[in-house]
Amino acid sequence: MGVVTGVFIYPNGSAVANGLYQWKLNVDAVELGTACVAPVLISGNLDNGGAMTATFAFNDILGTSGGTNTTYQHKVKDNQGSQVS
Repeated sequence: MGVVTGVFIYPNGSAVANGLYQWKLNVDAVELGTACVAPVLISGNLDNGGAMTATFAFNDILGTSGGTNTTYQHKVKDNQGSQVS
């Protein structure tokens, strides 16, 4: 379990107000040979100042069938759905 925080701004310095954040698991994975429940996509909204504060139960030590570990990829979208980061 971990707390994730961040403030997202455009290059001009204005906040990505009321935008959307997304964390996506990069591949399907198993834990110790047993299928486990890991959220494929976690999403939520930034506040008026472009801030994200959320508590997640990430499992970042899942193994893939190829023997590699998993990661979560992060995206931020503006309130019209265009990708910012």
